[in-house]
Amino acid sequence: MDLGSPITWTQCDPCSNCYPMQRSPFNTKESSTFRELGCYSETCLDPRMKELLGNCTSWTCRYNVNYGKESSSFGTMVIDTLNFERSNNELKGFIMGCGDSYEGPYRAQFSGVLGLGRGPLSLQSQLNAKAFSFCLVNFGSQTASTLEFYDRAPQIDKHDNSIIMVPLRENSGYPNYYFLQFVGISINGFMLDVKSSVWGYGLNYDGGVILDIGSIATYLPSEAYNVFKLEIRKVDHNLTREQAHEDLELCYKDDSFNVYPSIALHFENGNVAGENFVSFNMNNDQMLLRVDEGTVCLSFVEGKDSNLTVIGSNQLQGTQLMIDLVKEILVFIHNKC
Repeated sequence: MDLGSPITWTQCDPCSNCYPMQRSPFNTKESSTFRELGCYSETCLDPRMKELLGNCTSWTCRYNVNYGKESSSFGTMVIDTLNFERSNNELKGFIMGCGDSYEGPYRAQFSGVLGLGRGPLSLQSQLNAKAFSFCLVNFGSQTASTLEFYDRAPQIDKHDNSIIMVPLRENSGYPNYYFLQFVGISINGFMLDVKSSVWGYGLNYDGGVILDIGSIATYLPSEAYNVFKLEIRKVDHNLTREQAHEDLELCYKDDSFNVYPSIALHFENGNVAGENFVSFNMNNDQMLLRVDEGTVCLSFVEGKDSNLTVIGSNQLQGTQLMIDLVKEILVFIHNKC
């Protein structure tokens, strides 16, 4: 699942350059409803998809989707029927990608990407869903979470203190992402002294804050990360510091008696009732990553090559996320997994 991918794709046979997978690639010859899309199909000529589908040189419609600077998938756009086993539903005429080559690292257990980003070819758009939700279960959990789509957004109890509502906005520089109206980060109750423009708050479109459930840690732009690191170093004297672990710099000896700084993320309030801003207070599981036996690190990393702030899955574990596509609101519901 990827909240920034504009399409769904899976690796298909025949495959000239597929990454190794635990499962076999999708055998298109076994599907009676499968067909390829041509260069002059309505989908391939859609101006909204020009960046993704703009390299049509043969009769088939080709896609090229990039994930950051490390990974890419290339292939043919196709149509088939998508089946939902649990709800016993199907989506006929589902448009997706059939990957036949790639660049960068992909894990063998992944068959492809389920596209939940903005755009006409995301799964929720093709379902005409008005909202969708899922839970990021805690690491190591034996319980799975369902991904649910709604033809009407569920009613939210606006007086429930476990619920946070945050406005979403678009950013023309990153058209596939859901951007959050982010205010800042506090440590032990004190807001970091970071300019609002760094968070992309207001009219600044160079940066901004997104969710990326494909990233584990949270990435902060250099200007924000340097302030964050400096403030943490002022309040972590009671902890035994350890060596950095790859990009994770703020690491400590794990001890059940450790008292870690409190860290909270602050957003504009998307609820008509209440304060102007709302806070997402992280517990230790959401703040820390266990990198080695006896060593934990704060799961915040310097995003050296980007103006984006990327909130990763570690910070969101144990939280249900619901995106209302009509009202353009993201709802966090604590402990709903």
